Amino acid sequence: MTDFTCRATILIPTHDRATTLRLAVTTAVSQTVEDLEVIILGDGVTDRVRATARALAKSDSRVVFFDRPKSRNHGEEYRHEAIVAARSNAIFYLCDDDLLLPQHVEDLLGLLGEFNFVQSLNGYIRTTGALEFYPGILSDPETIYFHVKTRDWTQFFNSVSLTGTAHSRDFYLMLDRPWETTPTGRYPDHFQWCKMLDSPQLRAASSTRMTALQFPGHRDGRDALSEKERLAELRRWARIVASPDGQARIDELVRLSAPVQMDRDLKIIYELRQALHSARVELHQMSQTLSWRTTSPLRRIRALTRRRR
Repeated sequence: MTDFTCRATILIPTHDRATTLRLAVTTAVSQTVEDLEVIILGDGVTDRVRATARALAKSDSRVVFFDRPKSRNHGEEYRHEAIVAARSNAIFYLCDDDLLLPQHVEDLLGLLGEFNFVQSLNGYIRTTGALEFYPGILSDPETIYFHVKTRDWTQFFNSVSLTGTAHSRDFYLMLDRPWETTPTGRYPDHFQWCKMLDSPQLRAASSTRMTALQFPGHRDGRDALSEKERLAELRRWARIVASPDGQARIDELVRLSAPVQMDRDLKIIYELRQALHSARVELHQMSQTLSWRTTSPLRRIRALTRRRR
């Protein structure tokens, strides 16, 4: 398919977050680029999610609901199905409990004019309201290297989230390395991104602006929050997103947060260097002791004699 009928496609996988899904979709359809489609990917959804998704599709013709049975994992194959069916060449992703600022699609479409895999300035909102950055700029070859060359998947490097990432449909289909059920022990997004980042045809870049807000449930104690508390948190930020100065407020949050995290990271680096130095000293001492113990008794006597002289 080469005759695209809209400028962007936003995929929103969902399973059981009926309370936050509506807020996520609202930010997706409130983009400055109005010529888009939003595909809600239902992976064995609950009745509440199904009712919410159908209502959203009914209220806006740009919203489509794929109601699919529960997959073996997180519905990865449904993402492939949606990309094949997409009416645009620009594929965006949004989690069902995250938010997009109004200029997100516009901003990344600008990058997709030159690159084929892009992301918003990446980070997440802590429960305190503070901002935490994910390290790594996609235009930096070392960032790509750390993603695709890590072999110990218990300690893998990842600075590319689902929310805030976009790629061209042509690039994805050309690779013929589709979304698929993720192997045990791997994270779906990281598994798929590594397949794409490892391509010689990759042209990747990160935006200098944060236009997507993430609220990961597995970080910062958020998994202990009730459904009501999660919804209240997201509503507070949704009001900021929808305000006329929303992007300016997020830009200011980024500006204030960057030096704080840089200072903390520098302290961590210093502590690691100190620990590395101590480990080297200890290793040298152990090597000396081992060397002495393996020396023949005659050589030990000669060494001691030379020291006394």
